Amino acid sequence: MGELADRVQAMRVRASTPDGMMTAELRNGSEVALSLVPGWYDNCHESDLERQLTRLGSLLWGARTREYWATVSNTTGEHVAGEDRPISPRDVEFTEARETVVARGRSTDGHVTLSVEGMRRWTVTIAPGTVRGLSERDFVNAVRQAASGLIQDQLAQITALKYRIYG
Repeated sequence: MGELADRVQAMRVRASTPDGMMTAELRNGSEVALSLVPGWYDNCHESDLERQLTRLGSLLWGARTREYWATVSNTTGEHVAGEDRPISPRDVEFTEARETVVARGRSTDGHVTLSVEGMRRWTVTIAPGTVRGLSERDFVNAVRQAASGLIQDQLAQITALKYRIYG
């Protein structure tokens, strides 16, 4: 890989929910580590987990995006705060199509399902009975699996979209 790709791959970003109940770290491009405030998991409901993870996904992606542009800036020596405006019809087509991409990830046990449209609209589904049926450690592992699957799906769809539009 080139220098920029290596630096992007090496990025580590963290985000926490506003109430501090959940923290996530993204590293190595697609590994998500989740931690919860001790004891919180055993006293919450699936709907609490869905709400918190939805919030956390958005916050973590925002942190990743900021770190990405900072990494680009540091690597190139130029201040870059975001993408250039689309200049060709294909660029416009790509940008519009990318906003409609729905990436999905699911834990192998089916307890956690994540989806995001355009990397902006997050949906988290926690299967009924998850809190009673999974230990906190197993739940955290299920989230890790689902998040990794979502990231891999997003990358695959964006690669296919680039190939379709740009050849």
